[in-house]
Amino acid sequence: MAGTRVLARVRAFGEWQPRDTKSVVLCAALAVICGTLLVTYVEKILVGYHAGSTKAFGDFFALWSYGRIAATHPASDLYDMHLLHTLQVALGMPAAEQNPFPYPPTAILLFLPFSRIPVPVGYLIWIGGTFALFLWAVLATCWRSPAIVLPLLMAPTTTLTMSGGQSGFLSGALLIGGMRLAASRPVLSGILLGCLSYKPQLALLVPVALVAAGLWRCLAIACVTAIGLAVAATILLGWQVWPAWLAMLPAYAQMFDAKHDLLKLMPTVEASLRILGFAPTTAQFGQAAAALAVATVTWRSFRHGPARGAVAALLVGTFLSTPHALIYDTPMIAGALVLLVAPRWQARVGFSLAEVVVLTLAVLFPLLMACRVFTLPVSTPILLALLVVILADGARLGRPRSERSLAEGGSARFATPAISGSQGRGPAIPMSRTTG
Repeated sequence: MAGTRVLARVRAFGEWQPRDTKSVVLCAALAVICGTLLVTYVEKILVGYHAGSTKAFGDFFALWSYGRIAATHPASDLYDMHLLHTLQVALGMPAAEQNPFPYPPTAILLFLPFSRIPVPVGYLIWIGGTFALFLWAVLATCWRSPAIVLPLLMAPTTTLTMSGGQSGFLSGALLIGGMRLAASRPVLSGILLGCLSYKPQLALLVPVALVAAGLWRCLAIACVTAIGLAVAATILLGWQVWPAWLAMLPAYAQMFDAKHDLLKLMPTVEASLRILGFAPTTAQFGQAAAALAVATVTWRSFRHGPARGAVAALLVGTFLSTPHALIYDTPMIAGALVLLVAPRWQARVGFSLAEVVVLTLAVLFPLLMACRVFTLPVSTPILLALLVVILADGARLGRPRSERSLAEGGSARFATPAISGSQGRGPAIPMSRTTG
């Protein structure tokens, strides 16, 4: 009898229901950790602002300087690293810092509007605006239970991106929003995905996904948008910006590779291998192999359309396939967690202990990456485990993800439309008219 009770308790501990006491305790503990981190970084920003430090707003000073310099000098000067450094120092950047501009010329169009805005005001507009877009993209994936997105406000990815003043919210909004609307509103979706061309290394899997799903119109609009932005940049900034950008990339890569302390802040396979001591060439081969494997997984996931599980897999796979990403790009991982957790929360479907461990680590791994005393390359194994959980969840009931996304309480926004022409494959599932 005693053995039976012990076995029952072990089984109960291995099954985590959304509203169990242990689940509530775990969520409360995570909230305390994440809330403490948020308060600490907000205090850091305020102290730096009152001290007049250019680092008060993280890397936003660098983004602001790109727009200011492009508005007052030839835009091609941004790709002369020595000249750019001199101009940035003249704007108030400490001479010991280095903030080169590796973005394609289309990104200059994004930063130009900040050229005449004071840095603190520009920071509030930048972070507030891009975070609002990110919330819109994520909330629309779980509109039936929006409370589940509230932890997004305190997630380490949110805090670190706010503190860094970087573009992670915008990239996440464009990718999540674009994939959310791919089947129902291909024109708007294509525009959003085309705008992601300002950071093309985060869009490597997008063509694979769209071709696999047969979303040709969306792919065409994305290509037209990217080309249109390139033409606009050429007209406004001059054709010289393109050869200047291409010419500086090898020098930037060499400079970046020399900064070994940045490897710890890169959630990529190549960075993890280099931290473990592998030679750069070996790490690059490992990255290429991972990209090929993830592209294959993405193709198979999207054969039934841009369903929740497929989009979540793409968001996580982005960091396993790209050779260049940094910790402030990870808000889209929080979006992947929402896509995974929201339908099961709505349907009151529990999680196994292994899934709980993986989800907890997926929430906290950016914090571990930012911790100076923690030197292990944690991002790749955690993201790989999260990808496995997402794929297993998609296959759990042995039916297409597009069906499961509706049957288990997911948003109809991710349903694959009924087959019509070449706009989608898979079972005929009615599409919600409430799609935004």
